[in-house]
Amino acid sequence: MIKYPSFHRDYDVSAASTAQDVQAQVRLNLLFEELQGLFPGASYIGSGLPFALVGGEDPHIVIRNVLGDVSGRVTIDAENGLYVFCELDRAAGIVLATASEERLIDEIVAHLSACDDSLAPHTVNTAVGVLVGQTVEDVERRLILQTLRHCNGNPTYAAFMLGIPLIVLCTKLATYFADPAKDFADAAEDFADAAGHAEPVEKDRQ
Repeated sequence: MIKYPSFHRDYDVSAASTAQDVQAQVRLNLLFEELQGLFPGASYIGSGLPFALVGGEDPHIVIRNVLGDVSGRVTIDAENGLYVFCELDRAAGIVLATASEERLIDEIVAHLSACDDSLAPHTVNTAVGVLVGQTVEDVERRLILQTLRHCNGNPTYAAFMLGIPLIVLCTKLATYFADPAKDFADAAEDFADAAGHAEPVEKDRQ
């Protein structure tokens, strides 16, 4: 039986740990760039941003309040690779562990907006700028479907969040997911009946 020196095992463990650290640093860098895009020019702490990327052996992102104190911290769990967001400025701070960067960003945006109302318009203006050039109908459709996805497909919650009656939301969803072929057959049959045809257009029931 061949016995390998122990330093081989130590090297493998060290290499795996280094790879995890590099991956965590890269993911945090990408997240930091995403936050910079959502808050262009945002600054209330001297000339700095309300968040900062910290490298080293324990890479993380710190979030600061209007006083410059650290109010939140984002790390990546070494064992499962989940993003971990902790609020540090509240007695009952939120601790969120998620694999979704989108979910994490939503929580960070809500946290920053709660710390300083002036930061909220930055995200709204950025979103509106992306929508310029699209029709109101397309924007409404995307907003409704994204809200429905955010509410895990629950139309009652989505209607409440959108501020519209549930029946209105259901009507719009029925329009979005209607079968164009069926609608055309219905319209053709109505036209045939109105024109006095003896044989109505037969629908495809398949």
